[in-house]
Amino acid sequence: MTILLDFFKDLFDPNGFPARWVCGKWTPFHGWTYILSSLAIWLAYFAIPFLLFLFLRRKKEVLPFGRIFWLFIAFIFACGVTHLSDSIMFWYPAYRMSALILFITAIISWVAVITLAKSLPQLLTLKTPKQIEEILQKQFESLTQQLRESEERWQFALEGSQLGVWDWDAQKKQVFYSKKWKEIIGYEDHEIQNDSKEWESRLHPEDKTATLAEIDKHASGETPFYKAEYRLRCKDGSYKWIRASAKITYRLPNGKPGRIVGTHEDIHYAKEFQEQLRLSENTFSSAFTYSGIGMAFVSPAGCWLNVNPALCRLLGFSKEELLKKTVQELTYPEDLEVDMEYVQKMLHKEISSYQMEKRYFHKNGQIIWVMLTVSLVWENTNEPKFFISEIVDITNTKHLITALEQKNEALQVTALDLEGKIEQVEEFNKIVAHNLRGPAGNIKILLEALPTDYPDIESNIYFNMLNQANVNMLDTLDELMKVLEVRLNKEIEFNECDLEETLNKILLSFKAQIIEKNAIIDYDLAEPIIKYPKVYLESILHNLMSNALKYSQPSKRPIIKVMSYTEKGKLYLTVKDNGLGIDLDTYGKQVFKLKKIFHPGYDSKGVGLFITKNQIETFGGSIAVKSVPLEGSEFTIKF
Repeated sequence: MTILLDFFKDLFDPNGFPARWVCGKWTPFHGWTYILSSLAIWLAYFAIPFLLFLFLRRKKEVLPFGRIFWLFIAFIFACGVTHLSDSIMFWYPAYRMSALILFITAIISWVAVITLAKSLPQLLTLKTPKQIEEILQKQFESLTQQLRESEERWQFALEGSQLGVWDWDAQKKQVFYSKKWKEIIGYEDHEIQNDSKEWESRLHPEDKTATLAEIDKHASGETPFYKAEYRLRCKDGSYKWIRASAKITYRLPNGKPGRIVGTHEDIHYAKEFQEQLRLSENTFSSAFTYSGIGMAFVSPAGCWLNVNPALCRLLGFSKEELLKKTVQELTYPEDLEVDMEYVQKMLHKEISSYQMEKRYFHKNGQIIWVMLTVSLVWENTNEPKFFISEIVDITNTKHLITALEQKNEALQVTALDLEGKIEQVEEFNKIVAHNLRGPAGNIKILLEALPTDYPDIESNIYFNMLNQANVNMLDTLDELMKVLEVRLNKEIEFNECDLEETLNKILLSFKAQIIEKNAIIDYDLAEPIIKYPKVYLESILHNLMSNALKYSQPSKRPIIKVMSYTEKGKLYLTVKDNGLGIDLDTYGKQVFKLKKIFHPGYDSKGVGLFITKNQIETFGGSIAVKSVPLEGSEFTIKF
């Protein structure tokens, strides 16, 4: 122990030891070669640990054998110190210190040897560069295959989703647009370049500011994703709605986006549908709120879910009051059963809607008549959601109908009474006319016999007046009998009358007048057959043709045109001439009256048009006239 203490006490003491220069026969060349070589080895032994130290500091995470490296650093450094001390010994012979350095170096060396021996099995498992290269190659090929499969799945997913893809590279200042991205706006793959202006220049002016602002928000980190909906101009000049989504995949060292990858989806039809739905909802909402008729949503149980102002006014309740009540509470009891039957049929899908008249109770207790129209809205789960009711106030209409029905009943009674009286009057006229014909005929016979017994009587003015009065009375009785015959003979048989054949038959009786006046008779018979009593049709045409020929202008060739046609489902017959015409301003209301003569000096009794009108009206028709003096007349019959 004393020896060890003395050793460390005199560790740096050179006494008793000569410097190496004086030990042996050192020449300067030999000595300095030894010294410089030892110093060079020392420097190398110091440099190697320093470099290994730097390597370990930077690559410590990839070195599983760091302890061995640290031991080798200590071993090499210790060896370098021995060479340094060996060089110093040429001048300063501290052999004790040199012995300690060698001892320490020996310990470090054996610790390194033992540690290396223990780590040798693990070291032997390390791959050679060639083996590592083969492993890396296999991993590369596997990753390449996985990447290819991933890309194929990605492409398949994109094609299935109908999404376009864009990829913006900030460093290259390029934007990649996928083929689908271009197809969505109508372009071929080669028609759009990899330039951000290709997208920005197609933005709708109204959407540009908001869209670029969303990009700036995502670029600045305000939003985790970029999402926007905007319109892009298509190849044909139209605009299409697009939904874009994107995310920054990495940022540059200055914090700005380095790459953004996103998708581009066609939502044009969805947008249009959404807009139509919005308009439809707004339209329905406006119609519901501002409608002049009552409208309501009613639950399947009969509760009012929503009511419009018109219904509130109709029933006299506020909206809040009405929503607290049920349909059943306000329905007149006698109408409730029928209403509920319709409701059950709708709930069982036997009918899709119904309409009925029903009564409600007004808030003031009065009964309100309404026209109710109901339809049913179903849930997607096939459950009834609510009824839509349209309620129209028909109270006044109902009162008017009731009053009208009462008046109609009274009118029917009056009509029956009047019809009976008319029949009595017509029968009375027939009896009177028939009974007067006998005495009038006797008077005529007596008047004709008087000149035989009293030759001078023909010169008597009163005789002539009496004779003329008798003739007129007999004519009037004949005409009255004809009119009565028409009025009473309503059950006469209708015939399929050939109009041209009937006209030819009538014109045959006027042949002399037609030749004398050189008249032109023109037909335009679009409807050649008229179903009408033949005898009356002949009489009507006879009177009209007779008047047209009779009242022609002496200085103008008569032109008579007969036309038949159908208009709005009605059959018409027109007889038009260019004769004297009638002053309708003066005689318009007298044209079809009995004994009315408008052209004195002609052989006319004023009966023909009167009889014609009665013949036509007897079978539900009518006759009208248009006439201008000296231009002619046009008579139109509507059958």
